[in-house]
Amino acid sequence: MKNIFLWIVFLLTLFSCQNSKEKERKSEINSVSEEKSNAKIVSYKSNLKTTYLCKVNGKDWGYTKASGIVVRNKNTGKRSATITFKRKLEKGSESIQLTYDGDSFQLERASLILKFPKKGGGLVSGHYSLHPDTRDQNPESNMSGTIDLSNASLASGNAELSKFNMKYEWSLLEDPKNRVVTISGLNFKDVGYSDVNKTFEKMGITKK
Repeated sequence: MKNIFLWIVFLLTLFSCQNSKEKERKSEINSVSEEKSNAKIVSYKSNLKTTYLCKVNGKDWGYTKASGIVVRNKNTGKRSATITFKRKLEKGSESIQLTYDGDSFQLERASLILKFPKKGGGLVSGHYSLHPDTRDQNPESNMSGTIDLSNASLASGNAELSKFNMKYEWSLLEDPKNRVVTISGLNFKDVGYSDVNKTFEKMGITKK
């Protein structure tokens, strides 16, 4: 009888050990899966990390890439500096492009592509712009800003854009208020840019 009892105890102990090992194995698998999942989330978030630039209709807006180019038109002698800020989205992108007079350093034109919620779901791309030729058509719109090009490769500046009108497809907007956009508090510093004419001169090329 004693032998039978010991045998039962042995079997129960063996079963308990196997069950414990199985739980440990499942726990390790779940832990590894969780780590992989978290890694994907972190990587996904890091890809969408933005640098704050300004407010669009009172809401924060940031960019994922900034670049600039300075060029002087050979025929007119006019020098222009264009700074572009792009924001990468899960689908598509947004952009704010500012063009300054490279001699007076004053903002002279701006072009925006912004995405807003669309009726029925999804997003609609809103195109907004203002430049000298369209000021008369948009008397309520206004813009101001300056740029500093004293550094040969890094630009700094600011801009204020008021009441820019969406060009088309505004009827698709979920919120009609986004038909008109105001950009406030836009400041940037040390944005890398290339001077096309100077680059060509170093290469011994005359820009036509």
